This record gives sequence, structure tokens and C-alpha cells, in this order.
Amino acid sequence: MVNRSQKIRLGIFLTFTTILLIVTFVIVAGNKLMEKRDHYYIQYRNVSVIGLQVGSSVKYYGINIGQVEDITIDTEDINNVNVEISIKKGTPVKNDVVATLVSVGITGIKQIELTGGSNEADLLPPDSNIQPGISYIDDITGKAEKIAEKFELLLNNIIAMTSDDNRVKVNNILSSTHSLIEENRTILNSTIENMNLLLTENRDVLKTTLKSLNQLINENRKMLNQVLTSTNSIIEENRAPLHRAFSQLDSASYHMAKFVRSAENSLDKLDGAITNASIFSDKLAATDVEKLTTEMSTTLTTINNTFTHVDLTVLKARQDLIKSIESLKQSAEYLSEFSRKINEDPSILLRSKR
Repeated sequence: MVNRSQKIRLGIFLTFTTILLIVTFVIVAGNKLMEKRDHYYIQYRNVSVIGLQVGSSVKYYGINIGQVEDITIDTEDINNVNVEISIKKGTPVKNDVVATLVSVGITGIKQIELTGGSNEADLLPPDSNIQPGISYIDDITGKAEKIAEKFELLLNNIIAMTSDDNRVKVNNILSSTHSLIEENRTILNSTIENMNLLLTENRDVLKTTLKSLNQLINENRKMLNQVLTSTNSIIEENRAPLHRAFSQLDSASYHMAKFVRSAENSLDKLDGAITNASIFSDKLAATDVEKLTTEMSTTLTTINNTFTHVDLTVLKARQDLIKSIESLKQSAEYLSEFSRKINEDPSILLRSKR
């Protein structure tokens, strides 16, 4: 049976415990109520804030500096979501700081991360708007969409290049090239044979002609020199009488002297031309015509072999090109399927990255 002393002790214990709980609550609540905080606002436009809740953390370079106080939709523009945050009093927030939504783990819960800011920027006063930033997920999604668009454009170009019409055109070009080589090969072979036959038949005649030309130049060289000498002597002998006869006609004498000088220059040039012709004849006579003919025949044979190799190369290139077009078409189909999956679910890139 409970006596009076036990009741007194129980009452004292309950009273002391209640007082202790009240004091603890007052201390904790008082600290929260008396704590001074700065409020800022963030406005996200056309951005989903799913996972962000009232009470979510606000961090600055990983340090917890505040929490989310309120999340509302702008009544004037329903595409805007207004987020109110509170930050510890005295936390330096620069006017070039941006607020980014970041995920916490794999639970889908989000928090606000303040990044950026420079020492040269001014402090942002409380109750001001902080510029919203682009989250990592949104950045990846945007890049994935751009990549998908470029892939789709590339695939369309590849498909257009590897269409049946283009394949037929390529085959026609290769066939035309092959036909052209085949048609000209016969003509080229015939030309080479005719040139070889012509050189063989006229080799002796060519040698005789060169020898005769050289002999003719040698025989007439002395006669040409005598003609030049006689002409110079006649001019020298008649220059003085002509000068005395036309001493009173200065103008006529001037033109005649000019004509004589021109004639002398012409004769000198003619003598030089004859000398050069003689030198050329000597060199031509010393040339081995038979060796020259052999080299020309070898060159023509090499040209014929080159055309044969070109024909074989074109045939092989046509087969390789057809195989390349088939492989390119198959790759285009794979890339098209990959682009379609990215368009349907851009998060594939993140999962593949993990």
C-alpha cells in the first residue's frame, strides 16, 4: 500500500521533471526565436522544384547556413516559383551569388546550394532576390537534348547520302569511269603501237636527215662568212664617198648612218644565229637517236601499264565504296535508335555514366 511519503517523493519527482522539461523547451525554443536571420528570395522560372520542401537546407559551398522558409507560386505569372530562404545573420551574400537546386543522394530530395560570388562584388542586402542558377541535372538534360538534335541531323544527312538514288549514282559514276578507261585503253594501245612502228621504220631516215642537215650547215658556213665579210667591206669602202656626196644633206646622212648601223647589227645577229645553228646541229648529230627511240618506247609502255593499274584500282575502289556505304547505313540506323532513346529519356546518359 502506498503511504504518504511515497506519494510526496513521487510528486517531487514529477514536479522536478516537469520543470526540467519546461526549462529545456524554453532554452531551445528561445534560442530559435531569438536567433536573428536574414531573408532572401529566389524566383525559378519554368523549373521544377520537385523534391524541395519547407525546411530543406540552404548551403554555401557545403556549409549549412540556413533553410527554406516558404515555397509559393507567383500569382502574376504561374510559370514562376518563389522560394523564400532564411540565412544566419551576418552571412556574407554577394550580389553575384547564384542559387542552384541540387539533389541529396538518390532519394530525390533537393536542397539549395549557393555558389559563386567574388570579393570585389557588393554585399546583397536582406530581403533581396538571389539569381537562380542552372542545376547539374538541368544542364545535363539540356546538353543531352542538344546532342540528340545534332545526332538526328547527322543521321538524316547520312541517310540522305546513303539513299538508293545516291548509291545508283555512285555506281553509275564508277561504271562510266571504267567504261571510259576501257574505251581509251584500246586507242592508247593502238597509238603506242603506231608510234613504235613509226619510230622503227623511220629510224634510219631520221639519222640520215640529221647528218645531211649538219653537213649542209658546215658546207655553207664559210660561204656565209664570206658574204658577211664582203658586205662589211663594201659598206666601209662606200661610207666615205657617200658622206662627202651628201655632206650638205645632214638629215639624209643621219638616217643613212642609222640604217648602216642597223644593218651591221642585223648582220651580227645573223652571224650569231648561224653560229648557234651550227652548235645545235653538232649537238643534234651527237645525240644517240637509237637510245632516244628506246626511251620513248619504254615510256609509252609504262603509260600503258599505269592505265591498267588505274583500271584495277577503280574496280577495287567501287567494291570498297559499296561495302563502306552498307556499313555507314547500318551505323546510321544504330545512331538513329540511340538518338530516339535519348529524346525519350535523357537520364540514360546519367545512368550510363554511373
